[in-house]
Amino acid sequence: MSQLAPDSVVSKDPSQIISRKVDDEALIIHLTSGSYYSLNAVGTRVWDSIDGTRTAEDVAKIIQSEYDAEFELIETEVMSLLTDLVEEGLVQVR
Repeated sequence: MSQLAPDSVVSKDPSQIISRKVDDEALIIHLTSGSYYSLNAVGTRVWDSIDGTRTAEDVAKIIQSEYDAEFELIETEVMSLLTDLVEEGLVQVR
């Protein structure tokens, strides 16, 4: 597994996951492990921003443009969520 950094491109692996959006919540199933995940509204916005071309920093900038908070705080929180998603095998780092 590659180390996540702000300049890392993050992507989903559609062969390993199924995700659906229900209201403001993302529901994700990892097909190999069978594990089920749920993301809140902000986590869902992060999830929706992962398109395989954006870096972790790009995703944080998208979130920052939509919420009234310091970029450093948002970047820290986005990096934490992305790290969790990578560790769970839901997101890949390139």
